[in-house]
Amino acid sequence: AGCTLCGEEGPGMSRMERLESEARVEAEVADEAVVMIDDLDTEAEETLCCGVLEKDEDDPDFGCLLGPGLLSVLIVVCGTASTITSKLMYETRAHGIDKCARHDDDDADDDEKWHNCKFTKPWFQTLVMKLAMSLCFFIAKFTQWYRDRREKIAPVVESRRDPLAEALLAEDGVTSPTRRRTPSNRAIRLIAYPALTDLLQTVLAQAGLLWVTSSTYQMMRGSVIVFTCFLSIRFMGKKMAPVHWAAILVVILAIVLVGVAGLLGEDDSGGSAGTYALGIALIIAGQVVGAVQFVLEEYLMVSMDVTPTLLVGWEGIWGTLYFVVLAPLLTVSPDVGGAASTIWHEDFIDTFIQLKNSTALIVLNVVSAVALLVYNLVGNMVTKQLSAILRSILESCRTLGVWITGIVIWYAFRDHDSGEQWTVWSYLELLGFVLLVYGTIAYRELVPIPGFTPSAAALE
Repeated sequence: AGCTLCGEEGPGMSRMERLESEARVEAEVADEAVVMIDDLDTEAEETLCCGVLEKDEDDPDFGCLLGPGLLSVLIVVCGTASTITSKLMYETRAHGIDKCARHDDDDADDDEKWHNCKFTKPWFQTLVMKLAMSLCFFIAKFTQWYRDRREKIAPVVESRRDPLAEALLAEDGVTSPTRRRTPSNRAIRLIAYPALTDLLQTVLAQAGLLWVTSSTYQMMRGSVIVFTCFLSIRFMGKKMAPVHWAAILVVILAIVLVGVAGLLGEDDSGGSAGTYALGIALIIAGQVVGAVQFVLEEYLMVSMDVTPTLLVGWEGIWGTLYFVVLAPLLTVSPDVGGAASTIWHEDFIDTFIQLKNSTALIVLNVVSAVALLVYNLVGNMVTKQLSAILRSILESCRTLGVWITGIVIWYAFRDHDSGEQWTVWSYLELLGFVLLVYGTIAYRELVPIPGFTPSAAALE
């Protein structure tokens, strides 16, 4: 008998039989190579996803999914940490070049008291956020490079087959890897617009946090659903059912209760109700801009096929580039107008001097950046991994986490600047919080609103 593996024809073996036999041998070799590639890819994915995350076929930019349990914990912890660290930074003092203290004796030569100021830098905190978001882009590119390097073996497998083998054994063929899409140049340019709105809404909200408690800040941000609703109707042609309008009214009532509770509590504690009202106004103004951002982002993800991870990354890059122009302008702008001047003036030279003189500020900024990075990376996994009910519960837990942490800081650490005291008006704020959660869930039609939600019989 002939040696088929050696390519010799045996007695009674036709040329077609020999070719088929050779094709099958080549197919077996190729299949072994495919198994080897699969093993390498599996090993690569496990390494890339740290052995904890699951592979995400739908997002080629990041490519990993967290399990529901870990995802839930990270959303709440990182969301809470980003707000609390911002508030802690605002109340941390460090020596800089700006003057922030007044003395009866103007000739007093006490640089420590004159220049030991609070780190009231909402613009710099926004810059830190943009830098953290930018890292999403580089993480996405690294994962793409890592996978592309593994896929270079695939062409070798393809070359092991000849056209006849492909024709005879098409079912055993090896599919070449699909290249990942990257945003078009036009899409990248268009991302500059939501990046600008994100920058503005972040600065406005961060400035508002200077004068309100952390819990009020977090709850006021819930008003974004109201403005997003109106913009979706006006510009995206969406229709609203009566239950949606009722839910919006509940959210508005909740925002009013939280605002009133904060104002009355500030007045009772001897604080300035005027600056507290300014803080609330700035946060709400930020949510108006944020609603515009959400509409623009939805357009880019749906119409321009931009994945969430790269969208966040490019928004961070654009936001960082904006600061190349903004930082010098904010530094030389006039420091007039009282408390409101924080919106248009921030001395970045003073910022970096304060950072140089305070290890605490550096640590808080690093923690804030890490929390924001993780929160943005896992943010796009929420819709895929969690039910609508659980997502709403997590959003509420984040707000509740901020509130509880503020109370712990007040009573356990005696920090009356960054913490939050429980007062008689806190019960009114608690009612507002409950209504805010209920209105948000009802808007998603997860719970009924009596008199507005259609009954099962009516739907039939």
